[in-house]
Amino acid sequence: MTQTAPTPSLDFSINAEQVEKITADIIAEELAVNDLVASLKPEEQTYENIVVRLARIENELSGKAQLVSSLSQISPDDAVREASVAAETKYDQFSIEQSMRHDIYSVITSYIAKTDLDSLDAEDARLLRKMERSFRRNGLHLSEEKRNEFKELRKRLSEVCIEFNKNWARESSTVKFTKEELEGLDDDFLDGLKTEEEDGVTKYVLTMKYPDVRPVLKLCKNENTRKVHATAYESRNKENIPLLEEAVKLRRQAAKILGYKSHADYVLEVKMAKTVSAVDKFLKDLADRLHEPGLKEIEELKELKKAEKAARGEKFDGSFNAWDSSYYQRILLENEYSVDQEQIKQFFSLETTIQKMLDIYEKVLGLKFVKVPAEKAVVWHPDVQLFECWDAVEDKSFSGFMYLDLFPRENKYPHAACFPLQPSYIAQDGERVAPIAAMVANFTKPTADKPSLLKHDEVVTLFHELGHVMHHLCSRTKYARFHGTSVEGDFVEAPSQMLENWCYDPKSLKYLTSHFKTSEPISDEIIDRIVKAKNVDAAMLNLRQLFFGIYDMAIHTSDDENLDTTKVYNDLREKISLIAAPEGSFGQAAFGHLMGGYDAGYYGYMWSKVFSSDMFFSKFEKDTLSPEVGFSYRKNILEKGSSKDGMDLLKAFLGREPSSDAFMREDIGISN
Repeated sequence: MTQTAPTPSLDFSINAEQVEKITADIIAEELAVNDLVASLKPEEQTYENIVVRLARIENELSGKAQLVSSLSQISPDDAVREASVAAETKYDQFSIEQSMRHDIYSVITSYIAKTDLDSLDAEDARLLRKMERSFRRNGLHLSEEKRNEFKELRKRLSEVCIEFNKNWARESSTVKFTKEELEGLDDDFLDGLKTEEEDGVTKYVLTMKYPDVRPVLKLCKNENTRKVHATAYESRNKENIPLLEEAVKLRRQAAKILGYKSHADYVLEVKMAKTVSAVDKFLKDLADRLHEPGLKEIEELKELKKAEKAARGEKFDGSFNAWDSSYYQRILLENEYSVDQEQIKQFFSLETTIQKMLDIYEKVLGLKFVKVPAEKAVVWHPDVQLFECWDAVEDKSFSGFMYLDLFPRENKYPHAACFPLQPSYIAQDGERVAPIAAMVANFTKPTADKPSLLKHDEVVTLFHELGHVMHHLCSRTKYARFHGTSVEGDFVEAPSQMLENWCYDPKSLKYLTSHFKTSEPISDEIIDRIVKAKNVDAAMLNLRQLFFGIYDMAIHTSDDENLDTTKVYNDLREKISLIAAPEGSFGQAAFGHLMGGYDAGYYGYMWSKVFSSDMFFSKFEKDTLSPEVGFSYRKNILEKGSSKDGMDLLKAFLGREPSSDAFMREDIGISN
């Protein structure tokens, strides 16, 4: 008998008034359950009355809350987007208030004190421990006086972070150059710039925004122009220095009130790494191993600089500076690898590439995707496509829904991301509620005579974000809280980063590509160039990431009340990345990650990258499309969500402790 997919549970046709009503209903329902749990007498405190009630309301309302939140980024209706932003703010404030409820915390701790948690189901016990820990990390185990002190610190920290980010977003400094000073930049770029007349000379005005800075640093032949722009770029937002230094102090004080040695210790308690010593060892080990390869790469680029200076009749002073890296790396790529992105695009038409990617996911993960006809798909915009996902190897059951919203439109989320719209969980009747996820991107829209064509880095992005979608569709957890990508922050990118490797695998590239006119696959020669170019100057690029991670940990483990964040930043930059900061600059003043949720967490980018390489090259290298290995990956990594610690999932899949050897060999290009 043919199975039929359920109707998607989310209604994208709701108007602004309905957004407000849904939010009010969510808050009222959650508050009623919280009040009920808080009122329980000791003799009424059972797992069913406490944990099951709290988990059930979280299960049932999380999809509605995620829908309301997502509409601010995807809805084409102005009023709905505004209502969504207001609703999200209202719900966030409510959630913060509820997370500080001492009465609920008292009930939970009272129940834990008289319960043998080991007698509970593993996921049940994990949920209870997580609930208690969340309250404790908010200071609810403290005396009322200390709780109030902690609240005031957090309130001020929030104000400081908002001010820092406001300054960062509003930054508007500029530099001005003549056309001669911008040698190497094409007329199309220059035509898009504002100009000003100074003493009868036309000068081009460049901002500190990425679309202005990046072309200058990559293409401008005039070294002084690159130097001036790079120095200005790394000297913006001076007013943020005292804000960052205040934030570091506030975090240190808050952590110590809670009983942690440092802010980093507080942050890492809920991460995969767990401890400061584990992160420090990880970062130092990689930095030490990349030091010599990094020096060699700089020497190679210095030779290019020396040769170019000679060709231009200019003196070479032997230096290699912050404003030289992008410029000479670009020349190296062009000279050695001839990677032409415009040529490569011809082989990656969006529709064909997506279908072939889904074919790979079907084969490797044991899934089946079925596109829902446009006339039957309930979507938020006509461009959006809807797919059913089914299991193809176990019980052939329905796995979930996937939406693809791939083209730009006004007021839509401007980047590429996976939006979880409905988590999966086991409902009260014992049935599994299917997950719903959307991939949102902004690829070039097709025209009447030409399909949407992707650059190779866009193919990597597509594979990566679809990887997050697969994490949602394959997840099988009892509770919504543990579903899909709700894993530790330093592990969440690893599954998707691992899947990026198919974009550099010759066999997979051959399969993925089809010239949009001739249907021919890409040539072996071009594939070889793509694969070889992947590791160009990899040591330098990764040392830069390590520097950011080491700096982040340094300021968030320091006990120095008068910490000079500029000195620490510039000293570590030269020591770790091997290239000094521009003189007089203070790059940390615009290091937005430190004030945007990545504090004591920037190391996670490298942490997850290392483990993603270990998973791919130890398991998939022999056969990148192995259904057996893919199914093991699905069962051991994707299916478990955060129902177990990320390190335990990793060990179960690898069959051993994780290692950085594959990362060093395959991503950096050096053997041990």
